[in-house]
Amino acid sequence: MNSITLAAPATVANLSCGFDILGVCIEKPFDKITVVKNTTKNVIINIDNSPFSNIPSDPKKNTGGVPAELIIQDYNLDFGFTINIKKGIPLCGGLGSSAATAAGVVYGINELLNKKISLNKMIKYALEGEKISSESPHLDNIGPCLIGGLVLIRDSKSLDLVKIATSDLFFAVVHPDVKVDTKSARKILPNKVDLYSAVKQWGNIAGLTHGFSSKNIDLIKRSMKDYIIEPVRSKLIPAYFNIKNSALDNGAIGCSISGSGPSIFALCDNQDIAQKVVLKMEKELQKNSIKYHSYISSINKQGIEIL
Repeated sequence: MNSITLAAPATVANLSCGFDILGVCIEKPFDKITVVKNTTKNVIINIDNSPFSNIPSDPKKNTGGVPAELIIQDYNLDFGFTINIKKGIPLCGGLGSSAATAAGVVYGINELLNKKISLNKMIKYALEGEKISSESPHLDNIGPCLIGGLVLIRDSKSLDLVKIATSDLFFAVVHPDVKVDTKSARKILPNKVDLYSAVKQWGNIAGLTHGFSSKNIDLIKRSMKDYIIEPVRSKLIPAYFNIKNSALDNGAIGCSISGSGPSIFALCDNQDIAQKVVLKMEKELQKNSIKYHSYISSINKQGIEIL
């Protein structure tokens, strides 16, 4: 096989209280990535036109280009790769855009190499790409993008990832046209957390994880509260609490910031509720004259898909 085309999906990280340790893969939006072997022994990146095509084509500045070059070097390949990327995931949106490019390219190359690269090594290569967009690369986007579904990052250093079974829940997501880059969103976070807040957060993380695995919607709802990150990052998103309250008032199980934001997700019991919720969230953005993109998606239990 000399070429492959795949869909690298968006991810919702943190899921409210699970900062850097919980992430879930969703069906859409996604990046469309084509990887083709070439005879140059180099990485060539072409960016297809899309609303989110403003990413570098220089391999050393592209989250997919960096791991591609490393793989060529580490495996002493006598060929290179031409990579076409059509971005469907908003940039700096908190939906794992950089992770999708990194993971998608690594996944595609691994397929062309007859799956020589183990999952752990694929994660490591994708993390090298993520370093471009974040000073402290994390797994809560890369993990679920590569393996699908809801993923718990038990330990990032040892790459101990746990896939958690979930029921068929839906996400209503709005991406306000507000710039929030990952590096800046991490710099404003507190360096210390008081014990009282930490204990409440730990209880919610445990409750949320058990709620998903036991399909206990009421427990998920009670646990989806963030006492540490949301109070800080919400200040970066105009009308955030109006949007959140509109989702909760119209049937969402929970609502919070996706990753570093500005995207906001609402977890819903079914597609009909998700449709109602996303319309209400959009209405709040319209009231504040904020442009946006919106999505309704089920949980993507597969991850990256070969097209």
